[in-house]
Amino acid sequence: MRISKIGIRVGGIAMGAYFVWLSWQYFHGKASIGSSMVKLLHSPEMLLLMIGGYSLSFIVKALAWRLYSGRDKEDRLALYIHPLLVSLLVNHVLPLKVGDLARTGLLARSAAIRWDDALHWVAVMRVLDMASLLFIGSVGALLLGLEASPWFIVVVALGVLVLVALYLFERRRRSNQQYQTDRKGIVAFVQRHYIRLQSTLASKRGAAAALLTLVSWLLEGAVVYGVTGVLDLPVNPFEAIWVTSMTIAGQLFHVTPGGIGTYETTLTASLGVLGVSGEVAFAAALLSHGFKFVFAYVTGAASLAMSAVTWKELRSWLQPTGREGHIK
Repeated sequence: MRISKIGIRVGGIAMGAYFVWLSWQYFHGKASIGSSMVKLLHSPEMLLLMIGGYSLSFIVKALAWRLYSGRDKEDRLALYIHPLLVSLLVNHVLPLKVGDLARTGLLARSAAIRWDDALHWVAVMRVLDMASLLFIGSVGALLLGLEASPWFIVVVALGVLVLVALYLFERRRRSNQQYQTDRKGIVAFVQRHYIRLQSTLASKRGAAAALLTLVSWLLEGAVVYGVTGVLDLPVNPFEAIWVTSMTIAGQLFHVTPGGIGTYETTLTASLGVLGVSGEVAFAAALLSHGFKFVFAYVTGAASLAMSAVTWKELRSWLQPTGREGHIK
């Protein structure tokens, strides 16, 4: 675990350093990002497309989450939308990607469920997110003739690592027969949730949740498509979706608020693979990330207010000592 954390930090620092170099090379104040912002503000149709597509992506994610939980008949959709937006806000405020803990805590409180059940649902949705990104990245790289793209290789490598980890976990679980009947401690906890994951994903409900998750990421491509459209870049909707998947996959190395640096680096590199010049690609990265920051702050703050979340309560969700009280 410690090695993986060190690897993520080293990768994040490396991307941050490259972001500094990109800023030095391509950032020219008002002549670049300023003019790009003016173009976006003077293109209300593209701005509406970005807001609508990005907002709809979270609604579809919430639908997938509620469907997987099996509580789609009893819970209001808002119970799942607000945790998503609060999680987005936390990830754009704190340097560590701990928004999922706030997401878990808010759902556990709002839906009156056990903390570990809420955490299970959040973890599974993250798995579906990564599977969707891997699928989009792989299909996009093949269709666009980018098999040799370094980002495609990174995504495939990550996918292989996940599959290997799952295989080793399953092999170890089967080899330790004496623990399979144990209903106490962490073994029983892991086994219970693993069985639930296996049975749900193999059902129609699990398949529908996976499909909705994929659709949500297709919709998120509206942000990149809108920005590239404003800047008159030759990027079609499918390419915008592929660039988005590569950029989000790069957020694995999130070590700054909102992934500043890693987001711009991966988006600039992905657009560069499509033939966009570095200066224009960097401006598009800054503009799209700036849009997401504004969206996160506005919608996240609104969700905190509408859910009546106090600062003390939010802090308790982000600290290990504050989670036991949420298990009912």
